[in-house]
Amino acid sequence: MMKDFYYEQHRESITEDWGDEVTATMLAEKFDVPRVSYRIYYSKDNLTRRIFIFRGNCIQFEMETLLGLGFVFAQDGDTENIPDMPVEEHFGIESNE
Repeated sequence: MMKDFYYEQHRESITEDWGDEVTATMLAEKFDVPRVSYRIYYSKDNLTRRIFIFRGNCIQFEMETLLGLGFVFAQDGDTENIPDMPVEEHFGIESNE
């Protein structure tokens, strides 16, 4: 059964690293395959990204593994509707010095 999944990550600043809680190597080892291909899409503000994994012949074990890692089933449009993070405005006090 063909399935498309994605994992969403957020960061506070574009200077932060994305983290490595999900990697292609880790998934390949879990699925006992030579490699796992993925696609990454970013929000316009570059603070949110979605890692998409397509499994052409997805078996129950793979589906349960991905869902257990925090992946969700992808739907049409999920590559285009990645939300920008809300921006908080902070106003400073001007100094007369």
